[in-house]
Amino acid sequence: MSASKRQIWGNHLGAPPDELMVRFCAGRDVTPLPMADGELLPFDLWTNRAHAIMLRRQGILDAALLRRQLDALATLEDEWQAGRFQLQPELEDVHVNVERFVADRAGAEAGGRLHTARSRNDQVVCDSRLFLRAALLEFGEALAGLAGALLEQAAAHTNTALPGFTHHQPAMLTTWGHWLCAYAQALCRDLERVRHAVDLVNRNPLGSAAAFGTSWPIDREFTAELLGFDRVDTNTLDSVSSRWEHEAQAANVYALAMNHLAVMAQDLILLSHPYWRFVSLADAYVTGSSIMPQKRNPDFAEVIKGKCAWLVGMTAGLLALPKGWMSGYNRDSQMAKYAILDIVRECQPAPVILQAVFASLTVNRDVMRAALDTGFLSATDFADATARALGIPFRAAYDVAATAVRLSGNAGRITAEAATQALQQAGLDPAPVRGVLADLADPARILAWRQHTGSPAPESVRAQIATLRAEVARLSAEFPKRRAQWDAAWTRCREWKG
Repeated sequence: MSASKRQIWGNHLGAPPDELMVRFCAGRDVTPLPMADGELLPFDLWTNRAHAIMLRRQGILDAALLRRQLDALATLEDEWQAGRFQLQPELEDVHVNVERFVADRAGAEAGGRLHTARSRNDQVVCDSRLFLRAALLEFGEALAGLAGALLEQAAAHTNTALPGFTHHQPAMLTTWGHWLCAYAQALCRDLERVRHAVDLVNRNPLGSAAAFGTSWPIDREFTAELLGFDRVDTNTLDSVSSRWEHEAQAANVYALAMNHLAVMAQDLILLSHPYWRFVSLADAYVTGSSIMPQKRNPDFAEVIKGKCAWLVGMTAGLLALPKGWMSGYNRDSQMAKYAILDIVRECQPAPVILQAVFASLTVNRDVMRAALDTGFLSATDFADATARALGIPFRAAYDVAATAVRLSGNAGRITAEAATQALQQAGLDPAPVRGVLADLADPARILAWRQHTGSPAPESVRAQIATLRAEVARLSAEFPKRRAQWDAAWTRCREWKG
């Protein structure tokens, strides 16, 4: 990259910034937004092909007219891909633009008959569902990739101990592997939501016309096949009235996932802070300053958090959109198109970037280990072990541990001497607890006490990794099947010879 093209920051970094990360952070600051219907054009071409092929099969179109329509649609697609076709604003929307192109290239009859037995109402609903399912699938694939990267790193750090936090304060011992498994488990729930949302949206609304059906002898089951839908939406009125709902459902999927990604982002901001240094971000995933040449800013993480907050507001807006409208098509629903296109554009790269960030992350084990001697991280484990060893109530053991913390002063961890003194002050015999006291200085032994499903103990974390890997594989196994289903349907329409 020439000096005039590169960023004004980063000369002190050992690697150039990742291009996707830079674009993600810059956002629309320097990039114009595409036309909303321009993003739907590929799906509108598919919808037109499927509808025209169905009309021919039903005897509504003759073969020669269908061929002219399909040839014109293929020409439009080629010109669009080559950058020679632009939507004309005076024609209002993608649907009229496509119809006018077909009329200009294949004759007025070919263009005019393309709209037989349908409305722009069911056209836009159908286009939107094709867009949504494709976007959700891509997002799900990215989430699965991120989960896989997290679990791969977790497997290398089942024994890497570090402080766990509550209220942003040191709380108890954990491991980096356990921390990463927590992220992966949350992503598995996101994958379940992606699958469910795809199932709901993958139903054919085409043929609903304005919302009340048509007197033409159409075959909606056949267009469902041609578009790769699982089945037909039975009621035409609901098919059109629910235009906002699938967008809101998808937004909710994105919002919950982005909240999980925002937690990861905030963790990385704190854990990579130079005053903590538990982890180090790769040079390719930090940004600099226009005035401070030393800066290594985690901009990607801050942008993820910002987009998450923005997305929550957009989701609320989508949920409120149908309030007060009457069953049927309402122009209010047009806002759902803009909202979901923006949501997908802004959030789609986030899991891809985080996957690369974690894959390139440096885990500073020695720094993590040194931090274990701050914050009395073994206090709860000591209270539990004391209650077991002496057969006393936990609350009594809690008071002993609290006294031991106070008596340990500035040591940062409970010392054997302070623990012994605390037991004696409580009138308890320290002898049965001597084995516990011997383990207090060894994080590995303390972690080994927590032998149950889901704990940070290394054996437990290894079991979690195996379980979560299987869960990610199960939840994402449908994604390639879906992609193959939709690709086959698209190819069938694109290469129709009948």
